[in-house]
Amino acid sequence: MKITHRGIIIFCSLALASAFAASDSRPTNEQAVVEENLTAGQVLAACTKLIPTEPLLLKGTLTVRKLRGIVLAEQPFKLMLDWGAKPPSAECLLLDPQGTSLVERAVMTRPAGRPAQIKLYSGPEQKPEEAPSSASRIRGTDMTWMDLTLDFLWWKDVRFDDIPRGDSHNGRDCDILVAVPPGPIPGCSAVRVWVDRQLRCVMQAEQLDPQGNPVRKMWVQRVKKMDDRWMIRDMEIETLNSGHRTQLFVDDIAAP
Repeated sequence: MKITHRGIIIFCSLALASAFAASDSRPTNEQAVVEENLTAGQVLAACTKLIPTEPLLLKGTLTVRKLRGIVLAEQPFKLMLDWGAKPPSAECLLLDPQGTSLVERAVMTRPAGRPAQIKLYSGPEQKPEEAPSSASRIRGTDMTWMDLTLDFLWWKDVRFDDIPRGDSHNGRDCDILVAVPPGPIPGCSAVRVWVDRQLRCVMQAEQLDPQGNPVRKMWVQRVKKMDDRWMIRDMEIETLNSGHRTQLFVDDIAAP
């Protein structure tokens, strides 16, 4: 199984948008959360406010495993973020297995009021590639372009789920939302999102098919506090009934 920069930047972008939270600005107890009395749209919008605006450099490893633990592919990466730029941008470098040579590169920008734009480059000559559809899986991984663009965080048709509150995969108390895309996306009628009621960050998400059944899910396994922020350390995405899942592990974050 070949893994490219597409899978890495998708996973990292979603992780950063959902798992960063300033510890001194969020409610510290359940009563404070309840008193916020936010609408479903406001809860989802709060997640976008957690994206750090200062330039950051992340290093880590993307691993695809069978459900029994057998490693199918493993790649080191570097992700350079500048969400405070105009427009916000991210650049991902996929390295060789030794982590010393650049293999591929991806660049994403999000112009104000417009969908995210992705530019892909492959090979040592950095040849431009055509962008695929947003809901397609990436090179055999469990990630899609919808994860990379983070579109569901900006969708306006948002409601609380029929069960509006519950625990995420790791036991966190969450609001459960359903966000519907503004236009048709093949294979995706909506995204169900678990938002931590204390930190206001995404802890779990499911892509729903046209019948409303989950076909792909993401969940945060571990977070770590660094410089007064909670950041992702371990996250997984699984395409249901595929027999494998994709894990992101971030081992370092710093100013570039």
